[in-house]
Amino acid sequence: MQSLPNRPTAEPVADVLIIGGGVIGCSIAYHLSLAGSRVLLLEREHLAVGASGVSAGMLAPQVEAPFDDAFFALTLRGRAEHAPLAQTLLEDVGLDVECRATGILRVARDEAERVELQRRQRWQTARGLRAEWLEPNELGDCEPLLAGAAGRLLAGGLWLPDEGQVRSPRLVQALAAASVKRGARLLEGTWAVSLETEGDRIVGVRTPAGALHAPMVVLAAGVWSKDLARTVGLEVPVGPVKGQVITLRALNRFPCHVVWTGECYVVPKVDGQVILGATEEDGNYDRRPTLAGLGMLAEAALEFLPWAGQFTVEGMWAGLRPAAPDRYPIVGRAPGYDNLILATAHFRNGVLLGPLTGRWVADLIRTGTLAPELAPFSPERFQTGSADASP
Repeated sequence: MQSLPNRPTAEPVADVLIIGGGVIGCSIAYHLSLAGSRVLLLEREHLAVGASGVSAGMLAPQVEAPFDDAFFALTLRGRAEHAPLAQTLLEDVGLDVECRATGILRVARDEAERVELQRRQRWQTARGLRAEWLEPNELGDCEPLLAGAAGRLLAGGLWLPDEGQVRSPRLVQALAAASVKRGARLLEGTWAVSLETEGDRIVGVRTPAGALHAPMVVLAAGVWSKDLARTVGLEVPVGPVKGQVITLRALNRFPCHVVWTGECYVVPKVDGQVILGATEEDGNYDRRPTLAGLGMLAEAALEFLPWAGQFTVEGMWAGLRPAAPDRYPIVGRAPGYDNLILATAHFRNGVLLGPLTGRWVADLIRTGTLAPELAPFSPERFQTGSADASP
């Protein structure tokens, strides 16, 4: 990947300086470079080293939505963004990000989950979305691994055929490659120590080698956004929710679709790999996988998806999902700084919302106008005395 020699200068190094090399930062860089902006992106380690790199890559607004609200509408828009982008990136830089509408089967483990999933099925179909209820003896018709006794152990399932997935590290790589092709510059292994100000404006970013200046700065640094914002007196309530996943290999029988229980999911990939995830460990900054995480995931899978026991273990990974207290994204101008944009706290939906966030943040920078759909997710909702802006 193209990099820029570390030559700090008082002159602007780009029109926009982006901090963070995950799916959010790379998507913003991509859409800005498409519009002809000069972009410099800083990443403290390497691209997709954080949550983006270990994400299962599900494009799944329907499977987790308890009800219809502004955030659900946003995630549906996010899902629709992926297929045309994947085709464009394939033609542009030759990388297949494995965007596939494989569908998700959300199984009910007991009667309580059956009632809840049937409720979701009713409101989603009333909204015009595809969602089909399957009885236990019908699960095998959708997913052969749930035929016979495996399906009868369950209480049914909600089949969501329009849900999909991508290979998330490859999506980040493709966005970065397409950005570089249009002149964007990437600095991997460059630590953003602090933001720099002059008066009421952000003028650049301090690195261990010196300062880099730009008229517009985007903070898309995931869980590290909070510390960087504090260097200019901003409180951005973002914390880590550690997620551990196990990568498996199917040697014989391979799941046809994503299968999701209440405590785990299995995501089959094009090359025969299967991702089993994921834990949720609030407040944990340690990215190392643990035996407890492996045990929890294995126990959950074997209890309700016993056929998963045939898979061989390839590895285990962990990432830190950036999350706000309300679990909604934080996207918009930073309070008090017109030329600092926040794009963080996407929690479990970074890959799903990454391309859409990138396009809308690029539009905000170029036109000065925030997409109205993002208004409920503005940083201003955390300001003392502000009205309740919950979606």
